[in-house]
Amino acid sequence: MRAKGLETAIRAGGAIVVVAAALLAALIESFLVPFYIGGIAVPLAGALAFFWNWGLAALGVWLVRGRWIVVLTALAWFAVVLAASMPTAAGSLVITSGFNGYALLLAGTAGIAVALWQYFRPRPATTPRPAAGSQAPKQAIPSATKESRP
Repeated sequence: MRAKGLETAIRAGGAIVVVAAALLAALIESFLVPFYIGGIAVPLAGALAFFWNWGLAALGVWLVRGRWIVVLTALAWFAVVLAASMPTAAGSLVITSGFNGYALLLAGTAGIAVALWQYFRPRPATTPRPAAGSQAPKQAIPSATKESRP
């Protein structure tokens, strides 16, 4: 019974770590939206959002041993990004409506969508295959039976 409690604690700790990482990633990405090099908008926040969301989902599934952590990390990321894209009372925004802001929202959502597809897609049922070198059991061929016709 003690090992089961330790495993549950490790899974709960993993969930907390992954959700905290998703919150931190969304915060960092939000502040990287206005990233320009020589006056040209560089979608660094969008690229990071895609790979971090996908990677955090994989890390969460590995740590927690359950696929539902993907949904939890997605909700945490969306909460921060939506809060950062709403104007304050003074009218200031963290995520602006420009190329980089849209790239962040689109790429981050795409990273989450890829992770959701990866862990929640329907998989075909597999039938056991005979081992190499063994022969599959032979099925009897039904013989034609004589039926009496009236």
